Amino acid sequence: MEQQDGTVPHIAPWASPDARARITEVAAGLAGLWRDPSPGRVAQAVREALDEHARQFDDQGIVLYAGTNVMSEAARRAAGATVSGRPSMGWPGDKYQSGLDHLDRLEVLTPALVARLVGARFAEVRSHSATMANLAVYTALTSPGDTIAVLPERAGGHTSHHAVGVPGVRGLRVVDLPYDVDAYDVDLAALPGFLERERPRLVVIGASLLLFPHRVAAIREATSAAGAHLLYDASHMAGLVAAGRFQRPLAEGADLLTFSTYKSFGGPPGGVIATDDPELAERTSTAVFPGLTANYDAGRLAPLAVTAAEIMGDGGAYADRCIAAARTLAAALHEEGFAVAGADRGFTDSHHVAVDAAALGGGRAAMARLAEAGVYLSAIGLPWQAPGEPDRGLRIGTQEVVRRGLGDAELRQVAALMADLLLRDADPRTVRKAVRRIREEARSA
Repeated sequence: MEQQDGTVPHIAPWASPDARARITEVAAGLAGLWRDPSPGRVAQAVREALDEHARQFDDQGIVLYAGTNVMSEAARRAAGATVSGRPSMGWPGDKYQSGLDHLDRLEVLTPALVARLVGARFAEVRSHSATMANLAVYTALTSPGDTIAVLPERAGGHTSHHAVGVPGVRGLRVVDLPYDVDAYDVDLAALPGFLERERPRLVVIGASLLLFPHRVAAIREATSAAGAHLLYDASHMAGLVAAGRFQRPLAEGADLLTFSTYKSFGGPPGGVIATDDPELAERTSTAVFPGLTANYDAGRLAPLAVTAAEIMGDGGAYADRCIAAARTLAAALHEEGFAVAGADRGFTDSHHVAVDAAALGGGRAAMARLAEAGVYLSAIGLPWQAPGEPDRGLRIGTQEVVRRGLGDAELRQVAALMADLLLRDADPRTVRKAVRRIREEARSA
């Protein structure tokens, strides 16, 4: 995409070499639009990009990315685009704008439903993402220079827990919690001494890869003794938590719960802060508004309420299918010859599966090869990898493929195709054709 003087526009010159190369490639393909960015031409280019993406992911690909999902048809119908474009500031009855009386019902109904689902007294649902929800917690409970203790990145500690993310924005000192690789959890024996040395104001658990529940009660006992609050980030586990599966972090002792409202929850993008403590609820909610948010996307509330009601109404059936699908896929991958994490513990108690891809060139190389064949997932660090070692794991989530209708038979086929590609050096084009057939048969079933 050249500028009028023939040069490529300056988009993220600070990005990595790979990113800059891709940006340059894309910009070159858009050169005509830069010379003539008429509304009709831009609209056509946008539509083509969206249609091609939908065909790749929604029609032909198998999406095993752990941070994705699709809303139900009822939730999609409830999404109101015009509402999203209109301002809404403040609580019902105390708005900066007039004429929002009808939306008041959504602003009362939605947080009440979400709080009930996760076993909380209070839920703040106005954050645009779980990252912003985490920043609101940091804003409410810490001051610049304070210490927070989080899971190591290699053990699934999220960007929003580490100094490169919003803790750095808040000016916090971040230290890694002691981690027990065999337990897939915080090292409980080392925790009290660690907390005594580091004196964190806040301890953050919950991870981007979480195969087994945290031992929340024991962690809470140690953090309380050290005078710290305990935050459980359930962004990936929220759908299971809401269905009463995996674990109930607040009931087990966490002071606060944050989570994404898509992923396993299956709603629209956004973030939630939930707690039983009225003081913490007020402090974190005030950090959201007016601290970090002015007008928020009120159009999210309707599909979020519908999604919450669907979770409440299905009795945990969807969550159960996601967990069962993960165990089926993990066992099938193990049988095919992959190094699947947690084999001695039944692989997983959640909808996550992890594969050690060190022998396959590492996580990113294996991820890229699978993408050539229409299987989409992500690379991730694993708890046992060496410091500084590139991501050696593949992270799999089953929440979208379950929503798309893939059952045990299809998942075993997927495992075999992944093995054909990564272990038996099959042609990605051949595997892609088989992937398409699986999707077509699932849609027609």
